[in-house]
Amino acid sequence: MKEKIIWSGQEYEMEWFDAGNFSHLDQTKVKQVYGFLFNDEGEICLVRPTEKRGWRLLGGGPEAEDKSWKDTIIREADEEADVKVDQGSLNSIGYFKIIPLSDNCENKEHFALRVVGKITKINKQTEDVADRLINERIFIKPKDFLKYCPWKESGKIQRDRAVKKMENLK
Repeated sequence: MKEKIIWSGQEYEMEWFDAGNFSHLDQTKVKQVYGFLFNDEGEICLVRPTEKRGWRLLGGGPEAEDKSWKDTIIREADEEADVKVDQGSLNSIGYFKIIPLSDNCENKEHFALRVVGKITKINKQTEDVADRLINERIFIKPKDFLKYCPWKESGKIQRDRAVKKMENLK
């Protein structure tokens, strides 16, 4: 699946790839790791920094201390939603290859990974170190995902892959 999007005034082409692992990707081009992280009730955790910015999956960009994409999603889940993730449950579902189309775009071709995992502990929320605010945190049924994150066909594909992968991990 390919689609064109406008993000922060720049045009990009995004192409989805199902992936059982990410070992074939140039890790220096991985700029995002976002997770469909499920609680014991089979609900997905979402956060919303502000109402204007909207709901989103937990995740973000790799940082210097992260040795792998698993480290990134574990750290981001803790920072953004104060949830602990079982490292052994983490699994890849796919990725987007993102190509900038705007001439004045500072970003280069990169990858945005999508993963799935199991939340093992939900803590009292604290301030997110990146935004210096406490994110709103909710847990939603997978069927409601597109109401919160209206990502059209790409959102449906990601959600469906995540649900299927979680069912296989049980």
